[in-house]
Amino acid sequence: MNHLYVLAIALMVIAMPSQAENEWELIREEDGVRIYSRNSDDSPFIRVKAVSNARGSLASFVALMNDVDNFKNWMHATKKSTLIERSGPYTYTYYMHSDLPWPARDRDVVLNLSIHQDEQTRAVYTQSTNLKGVKKKQEGIHRIESVKTSWRFVPKYDDRVKIVFTTKVMPNVQLPDWLADRVYHIGPYHTIQNMKDMVEKKKYRQASVNLNQLKAPEK
Repeated sequence: MNHLYVLAIALMVIAMPSQAENEWELIREEDGVRIYSRNSDDSPFIRVKAVSNARGSLASFVALMNDVDNFKNWMHATKKSTLIERSGPYTYTYYMHSDLPWPARDRDVVLNLSIHQDEQTRAVYTQSTNLKGVKKKQEGIHRIESVKTSWRFVPKYDDRVKIVFTTKVMPNVQLPDWLADRVYHIGPYHTIQNMKDMVEKKKYRQASVNLNQLKAPEK
């Protein structure tokens, strides 16, 4: 019995480092925005999470996320955002071109995004993933081959909403450390700050949204 107990403790100690590697690490906290990263040596993906709180309604955030042409005005480093097609009132495919500083090439991607609402928590969330073969690659622009992103808007008290942004991206091209910091760490910070300002605008503050249309996808 004692031998089994010792063995169990030893296995727990061995497992602890690998478990810690998968935890989110806080890399920046400023102006009410917290940025986390979670990387693994055996995975080519980079994972980033940003968390903050803002004043506004769920309808305002839904309207903002459904306004593709305006993404370039609040998503950090976005040079162009163009709707390709809609397959529903809150499901669409769009093209996004990101302007990266020299010496890196600009990035672009085609994404399919849908907006849903959790029936139990009432939280609104988006699901988006890249699509291939929809738009031809352009010379001088590096196509992002694999990325998944999600926004989550959780209703709190006193017209406040918790914002949670997560992304999982395969960069394909190794960026210098200073540029990687700007893209994966600084970018989400400025994007959330811009989002907070944007939902205060009359266009989104007074937006009419039918939340009943945001049914969660069937599993």
